[in-house]
Amino acid sequence: MSAENGGVGLDWPGKKEAGIQAVQPETGLLREVPDRSIRPDHAPHLFFEGDNLRILRLLKKEYARAVHVMYIDPPYNTGAVMSYFDRFSRRRATSSDSGPDGATRRDDSPWLSFLYPRLILARELLRDDGALFVSIDDRAVHHLRHLLDEVFGPENHVGTIVWRKKVVRGRGHRHIIPQTEYVVVYARALRSLPPFSEPLSPEMVAEYRLSDEEGPYKRIPLAKTGTAHSPRPNLVYPIEAPDGTMISCPTHQWRWSQKTLMARRNELEFVKNRQGKWVVYTRQRLYPSGLLRRKTPVSLYDSVSTSDGTREFRTLCQGALFDFPKPSRLIRDLLGWLPLPADPEEPMIILDFFAGTCPTAQAVLELNQSDGGRRKFLVVQDTPSEGQTDIASLGHRRIQSVLTTIEAHSGKVHPEGFDNLAYRTLRLYDP
Repeated sequence: MSAENGGVGLDWPGKKEAGIQAVQPETGLLREVPDRSIRPDHAPHLFFEGDNLRILRLLKKEYARAVHVMYIDPPYNTGAVMSYFDRFSRRRATSSDSGPDGATRRDDSPWLSFLYPRLILARELLRDDGALFVSIDDRAVHHLRHLLDEVFGPENHVGTIVWRKKVVRGRGHRHIIPQTEYVVVYARALRSLPPFSEPLSPEMVAEYRLSDEEGPYKRIPLAKTGTAHSPRPNLVYPIEAPDGTMISCPTHQWRWSQKTLMARRNELEFVKNRQGKWVVYTRQRLYPSGLLRRKTPVSLYDSVSTSDGTREFRTLCQGALFDFPKPSRLIRDLLGWLPLPADPEEPMIILDFFAGTCPTAQAVLELNQSDGGRRKFLVVQDTPSEGQTDIASLGHRRIQSVLTTIEAHSGKVHPEGFDNLAYRTLRLYDP
């Protein structure tokens, strides 16, 4: 893998043709499907049925640089023949496709050619402050990273989340038991992407045991722990204690400069330890600015498993079968990392163009119900060919089951002009 100008890139047979597909004009039309819609005249949410590449080209006309966040769970590069691979990307194996032991190597070009134009269009739909989350396994994460580096730029890689998707007992594998998948995260422009945050766990909330007139708080030592190398001179100075004595920094430096300390002295707390020496703390509030404190997410996620996704799907779509549906909580947690728009009247547009059974739609509906947000889902799922499972119908069943549950337990009224319980279905037709 090489690229011009000393960079690193990814090349494969059919790449040029795949890129051209992203800019081809789209002649298809979208028509409403009334029997797969609920109150379509008032619906903020949209369900698109049809080939996602063609629909992405149509969406570009209205939603270019308008989507706040995307989550996609594309087909993993398992080497299986997929009916929606573009015809040009299939090719016959040649002698160069054999490894040193003579075994035929898997041809990754169909999968790359399939994803490439869709990711190009995804970037064009994202806002400057938008983010893309992509689920993938360890067989394809390296190719996906190179592909996303090329489309979005390596400088816009936000991070890669390791999802512990299951706990297995060790049968059926000779070497390494697979327990994890990945969620790769990219920004349209990392410098514009707002900070991610998530709620504190109950255990973290329980740490705020102290309280004063401003509410619960916990103490954080002002002395910085960790390496003592290269202390910063402006972070090393004595602090006057309540009794007038001077406290030297017990470690290599304080966390605050003297200027910051003087400006925020009311946040300090002085406590004598068992040896009678003063220790300086800062008060960290549980409700800064009146809102519950949040924390920065970490790269390991283990709050939910594939088994949870299967149980959830079977509950919502009783009698239906589908392998390994993503748990909606995984997606709900990821979407919840991004703040709502500063303008409360502005909808937050969330796109999933590999919708499957629509766990992303469920995540959006439930998030809105929990916090009164104006998140608007756009989900895309292909219509089935003859003999294939109608996955889109399973998505509709999930959505309608979720809506029924929300209506039955609804205790919140959404803002005027936003009907969280309504969605509109549009199907792709050729003129």
